[in-house]
Amino acid sequence: MRIERLRTTALDDVTDLDAAYALARIAWTELEAFGTSGGQRLDDDEIALLLRSVTGVLRRLKTPLELPFRDFKSFKSFWKQQGMSDSYEARRSYLGRIFEPVLKKLDAYHPHLAPGRVSSHRITEVTRRRLREGLPTAWWGTLDELQFLERLYDLNNLPSLDPKHVTAAEDIGHHCILDPEDWEADWIWRDERFALADGDDELLRFLAEMLHPAVRTDADEVERLRAWMNETLAHDGYELTAVDTISGAPVFTARTVGSGVSGAMKNLFFAADGPKPEFVLGDAINNDVLLVKNGEFCLQYDQALGAAGLTWGDLITWWRTHAPFPEDATDQDVGRALYKRLSASLHRDPKRPEWVSPERKVFRAYCRRYPIDGTGAHYPALIPQVYLHLDPRTRLERGGRDSVLGRERMDFLLLLPRGVRIVVEVDGQQHYSEGDMASPRLYSKMVSEDRSLRLKGYQVYRFGGHELGLSSAPAMLHNFFGQLVEHQH
Repeated sequence: MRIERLRTTALDDVTDLDAAYALARIAWTELEAFGTSGGQRLDDDEIALLLRSVTGVLRRLKTPLELPFRDFKSFKSFWKQQGMSDSYEARRSYLGRIFEPVLKKLDAYHPHLAPGRVSSHRITEVTRRRLREGLPTAWWGTLDELQFLERLYDLNNLPSLDPKHVTAAEDIGHHCILDPEDWEADWIWRDERFALADGDDELLRFLAEMLHPAVRTDADEVERLRAWMNETLAHDGYELTAVDTISGAPVFTARTVGSGVSGAMKNLFFAADGPKPEFVLGDAINNDVLLVKNGEFCLQYDQALGAAGLTWGDLITWWRTHAPFPEDATDQDVGRALYKRLSASLHRDPKRPEWVSPERKVFRAYCRRYPIDGTGAHYPALIPQVYLHLDPRTRLERGGRDSVLGRERMDFLLLLPRGVRIVVEVDGQQHYSEGDMASPRLYSKMVSEDRSLRLKGYQVYRFGGHELGLSSAPAMLHNFFGQLVEHQH
């Protein structure tokens, strides 16, 4: 049986990507029908086979799907254990949290799979035509078409448009490399598999890749191209900006004009749960910061920031190597350990262990909506207690005075695509009062620091401790984070 073979091996006439996408959608539909209306078409044995096959295909695509059930019967037992017996909506929401990230990950680099997915459409057809006509015909630079596109797409899991071939890699290799006159020079702009004529995201990634040091080595040519691209894109509100370097050559990404923070993330110190860490400049010329004391009380993320920003999936992968885990540990196991460590950095009252601080309420609300496990891997990580400024002296050493650098730590930080950085602050009474008296001085200091952050490109959102103590706070936070994250996606 073909579906059973898919569990262990790829088929000759269909790509793993197409198979995984179709099987995941069928599994989602069948499980939702069973959990709500009861209109499922498969029986228990058939759904069990389907789930085994889809998890096998996804594993080959490095997109794990971890299900705590194996068929309809065990799914029903699971939802009873999780308190979802009286709510169809709770079961729908649970399945959405399981399957949506998987499908988003599958179509992230394969736009042909999701023609209806949400994408920005600010770039007009006029701008697209200007780009087609003004860019070099050899958009692949020092590479060839196949090598260039392999940097952006998994061509072995994209379909062929030529019935003589199965994959995009085969038909592009044939018609662009072996027989370079087969296709017109501008074929890429019309090929629906790459969606350059549709949404903004795919086109902007394509343009940024044209400037990559591995694609173009002439610095003058790169700068001329970037300047022209930005002049053309500016009418629709986009620009390409450098976010990193490779051997001294810039690496670019796109962002909306006037938004986001310039430059690449070099140091991320966060989740301090003890004495203040001490830093030195290991190389003042290169601005290399070294942690020399109290490093055991904070975390240091030392990986390059990807195009998607910093996601829960990125942190889970990093945490696997940072903390000792058995090889068979699941993303849920690693995520639980990471959640516990991040939570340890948030305010608590040892005299009232049952009390949940406003910071913890914010973090819990976010993690309920976007869990730290495989189901939430696609979503941005909410990073607590992030050091913004590093003053080597403590407040005690400064005689109780504020640091000349201003606010040292952010309560929470989200690092999103295109340089967007969002700060979430939780304001207790100490932020705006001295004792029981309102303090214009403290309030002015707080809004002044917010202005400085905004001028650097950060977005700042504040919550008052009072509103987080209301019974409506969980629903308010759920809606806030939903609007915030979905707006950025």
